[in-house]
Amino acid sequence: MQADFIVIGAGGAGLAAAVTAAEQGTRVLVLERSRTAGGATAFATGTFAVESRLQRERGIRITADEAFRRHMFYTHYLSNPRLVRRVIDRSADTIDWLEKRGTEFIEPAAFYPGAPRTWHTMKLDGRGMTRALERAAGEAGVRIRFETRAKGLVMEDGHIAGVRAECRDGRSVEFRGRAVLIADGGFANNEEMMKRYTRAGVHTIEMAVGQTGKEGDGIRMAWEAGAAEEGTGLLQLGPPRVVKKKRKKEGGATRAGFDKHVTAILRQPFLWVNANGDRFLDESECSFPHIGNALARQPGQILFNLFDHASRKRLEQEGIRAGVGMFADRGMKIPDVPAVLQGWFEDGEAWLADSVEGLAEGMGVDGKRLRATVDEYNRFCDTGRDALFAKDPEYLEPLRTPPFYAIKGHPTHVGTLGGIRINHKAEVVKGDSPTGLDVVPGLYAAGNVAGGLYGDTYDASHTLGLTSAFAVISGRIAGESAVSYIRNAMIR
Repeated sequence: MQADFIVIGAGGAGLAAAVTAAEQGTRVLVLERSRTAGGATAFATGTFAVESRLQRERGIRITADEAFRRHMFYTHYLSNPRLVRRVIDRSADTIDWLEKRGTEFIEPAAFYPGAPRTWHTMKLDGRGMTRALERAAGEAGVRIRFETRAKGLVMEDGHIAGVRAECRDGRSVEFRGRAVLIADGGFANNEEMMKRYTRAGVHTIEMAVGQTGKEGDGIRMAWEAGAAEEGTGLLQLGPPRVVKKKRKKEGGATRAGFDKHVTAILRQPFLWVNANGDRFLDESECSFPHIGNALARQPGQILFNLFDHASRKRLEQEGIRAGVGMFADRGMKIPDVPAVLQGWFEDGEAWLADSVEGLAEGMGVDGKRLRATVDEYNRFCDTGRDALFAKDPEYLEPLRTPPFYAIKGHPTHVGTLGGIRINHKAEVVKGDSPTGLDVVPGLYAAGNVAGGLYGDTYDASHTLGLTSAFAVISGRIAGESAVSYIRNAMIR
């Protein structure tokens, strides 16, 4: 089977590239290993943009220059400035482009108090976006082959010539094409690669959000074709999540879904300790990559959030003090804390005790060490000053009134964020290029497989929603670059 442009992956990046190229008359074939389109982008709750129409209508005056400066400063200039600049500059136009193809936006919002309103929320979340792009792809004549796993690139005379793939029935098939885009979403489900390349490692595999079938196939293929490596150690880390076992009729256990009440309790800025019983961060920190970074350094990568009966009554009568993004606003009341946590008590993920030492025993933490931590924290609460982490005094609540509660938090992430080095045209850069300017002819990468957008930490402080935006924008850029390459190749 032959096409002009072959796209590996039908997520936000792959679909955006396919639509872009097909609307310019290019024959496009998309190979998707799963049964459905959408990828991790379908799980996005919003996307980044600055200077958009929606922002202008609401008087939100955040400029592209401001966002660029903040992002580069945050990433310590370890990111690719030309790539970052192009993505940010094209973010507003991409909102318009998505709207014209059926994506419905709600408003530019702030994910947490004080965050810039760059996060453009969508109806149906990311599913609305990817479904609209899939419809647009069909209307433009794009062919999508589901349950078809790309296994290798076909090279001829140093140029891309196609893709080798495996069909649902196990048959091997070769698809010929003049250009190929790798957009299959990274390696979040590959235990070996997670352990080798990332600090958080295998601890996060079970708790990865929206990640299935991400085995690093595309990254491996690109490296085999001579691509340079970039960003393999970076995860889109998130705030802690709770785990509860859900019994099946036939026995065994599976992970339960999102519970906003329990999650809201876990993320309240009470007293957070690690498996040693020590505090390790300012609990009022609201940028979730920072929380994720701190948690990744802790023994076992777990935390415990501790509170007492007085704080429990405030949760029930006054509501939560810290909102949980779009899921739970500040002031949301927890109807009955013990009842809400009952399933977690049963599964050993939450504990209730009449003393701090009793709580420590259930948690598996040294009782004397935890008592010392609680006593120190209570002194900070009494003086109104956290002499260790300088926590916002508004959230200093002592633990003195029994019974005492603890709930365990586990590390999460929303995907790996690199592997293949690209330039600002989404062209794959050669690993042996002395100047960094040489590219693999006809090969492109977009979305989570592409490095260079971040330095050593995912940024959700100034460019919230940038990962989902990067998927679509880099896909559009790759589609445009591939069309230009294909046309020039045909002329030659």
